Order: sequence, then C-alpha cells, then structure tokens
Amino acid sequence: MESLSENVRAQQQALGKQKYDLSKWKYSELRDAINTSCDIELLEACRQEFHRRLKVYHAWKAKNRKRTTMDENERAPKSVMEAATKAPPLIQPKHEITTAQHRYFRIPFMRANAPENTKRGLWYAHFDGQWIARQMELHADKPPILLIAGIDDMQMCELSLEETGLTRKRGAEILEIEFNREWEKNGGKPYKNLGSQIL
Repeated sequence: MESLSENVRAQQQALGKQKYDLSKWKYSELRDAINTSCDIELLEACRQEFHRRLKVYHAWKAKNRKRTTMDENERAPKSVMEAATKAPPLIQPKHEITTAQHRYFRIPFMRANAPENTKRGLWYAHFDGQWIARQMELHADKPPILLIAGIDDMQMCELSLEETGLTRKRGAEILEIEFNREWEKNGGKPYKNLGSQIL
C-alpha cells in the first residue's frame, strides 16, 4: 500500500511535467482565465487547479467539522469518496485535453444521518471529460437535488472521473438517455456546457 508521502511525491512529479503552474494564481485570476481564455491546454490546467483547490477545501472543512454534523453535506456517496483515497494519483494523458467524452453513472447509496426508512437513495453523475458536469440525488421522501457545475460546485463531487472509480464499478454506467430522462423528470433543464465557467 502506498504511503501518503509517496502519493504527494507522485502528484508533485505530475505537476512538474505540466506546462502551467497555477498553484500561485489567485482565485480571481483562475476564474478570469477560465471565463476568457481560448487556450485549450490552459483551460484544462485551470480546471485541474480549481478541482485540486476544491479537494483541499473539502478536506480542511471535513477535518475541522464537528463530529455531530459528519456526513451532513455529502457531495458523493461514501463508496465514491473512499475509492478516491485508494486510487493512485494520475497523470492526465495529453489527448484527453482535446476530446471530452460524456459519461453517465447511477449508484445507490445510503445517507449516514437520515432516519432508518429514508436512508436509501440514488446518486446520478454526468461527467464531461474528467470532471462532473451535473449531479443529481434522488430520495423517495424528499425533493430531488439537482446540481450543475459552474453554479453549484461547492456542493458537488470535486473528484475526477478516474479518482471516483465509477468506471470500474460494475453496473454503475448508464446511457445518456437514462440520465436525461431522470434529470428532466425531476425538473432539470437540458444540458448546456456551463461547467467551463466559474462565477
């Protein structure tokens, strides 16, 4: 099993090979670059840095949260978050920058602090390339939760598709039509690529 220091070294090596080092950029500079740049490689580097910062923020928030509120604001099912801690850091192949593939997933999950009869639910995710574009949570006894990248980022799963392990989870991937049917049935508007903008 890899230690934490080996993971950190692997991530630093991956950063060393990238064309852009955005770790020192202010949030406003990152946002402006995402909203105005036409450089595909810069946009992908900005998206990776944005999601890296979201991970750091959520890790800090989880560390400093009171135990009584634990799992109250889950952004993804526990199995997805656990898969990310076990997965080695990945270096993104260059061809993924120019070709975004839309993939759709549905997995059942159990919410930790819900009453016994309301624990089961369905978690849906639409990935545009490596990053989540839309996320939906359905429960029988409460309104659906529909989230869109670029608008609801703080409540969404911040992990890349590869980190989630969803592609290796048997029966998790669904067709686009299945996702869109549930999305629209629950009040979601047709998908427009808003995920590349950060407000």
